Amino acid sequence: MGYRSDVAIAIHKDLQGEFLTFLNTTELMADIFGDMSDFELNKDYQGDGHWLFTVDSVKWYSSYKDIQMFEKFFTAMDEENGTIQKYRFIRIGEQNDDVEERGQWFESNIHVQREIAIGW
Repeated sequence: MGYRSDVAIAIHKDLQGEFLTFLNTTELMADIFGDMSDFELNKDYQGDGHWLFTVDSVKWYSSYKDIQMFEKFFTAMDEENGTIQKYRFIRIGEQNDDVEERGQWFESNIHVQREIAIGW
């Protein structure tokens, strides 16, 4: 079964070309965009042509090629001038304190919200 996470990734339309550069194989393109992909893709996020990838209950393991591609993309965007403000990544793991956030595109309106629920 393995450890599962929920993930959201917003990519500003200005970074889509750079993102596609990281998808340098047809296999990765199919893994991310194909019919068998675990990712849901909104190609018109916020009605402005941005991309929003979401996936629930995914094994976000760094040994998987599609996950490695995302991680390399995030690292590259963190290092380039001005691009860190054009993507947002949030991963919530099964453990209550397992939250990972990257990117500073806060206008993407993707954030973690915690609440106490009573009953089912």
